[in-house]
Amino acid sequence: MYPWAIAAGLLVVLGGGIYMAKDHHAPAPATSQVATNTPPVTAKVDLFNAVTVRGGGNSDEPMPMEQVSLPSAIVNLNVTLPRFSESGAYGILVAKDRAGTDVVARGLGNAVQTDGKVSVMVTLDLRKTAPGMYFLATVRGSDNGTYYYPLKVN
Repeated sequence: MYPWAIAAGLLVVLGGGIYMAKDHHAPAPATSQVATNTPPVTAKVDLFNAVTVRGGGNSDEPMPMEQVSLPSAIVNLNVTLPRFSESGAYGILVAKDRAGTDVVARGLGNAVQTDGKVSVMVTLDLRKTAPGMYFLATVRGSDNGTYYYPLKVN
């Protein structure tokens, strides 16, 4: 008699667990669904006349340049590269420091020259990037030359 009682008790507990897991499962919050369905934002950054600072340096102080701002979103970014930049493969990075050790977003593209200026198109996913100050870096693929510019993420 005891084995049947134990088996019946286990079935009741198992059935209750399945019922609770199925019917009382909380759906994902609507905000996360909205964030993944929002269309990308288009932005332009013109560095043609920008002061460039090459390499990591010791300071995380922003360089003397007009501040660039980008939203916390997926950004289709058109970057006009600084004067005398060459065509070719480039990486565009968003990093927390000028050494580029804490990269929060990265995009790769092929820079082309049009009307005397070289520009590159990349897509950056900044949705999980907290608002604040960062560095926008351009990295030329052939020689790995890296230049940093102040960036604010809104």
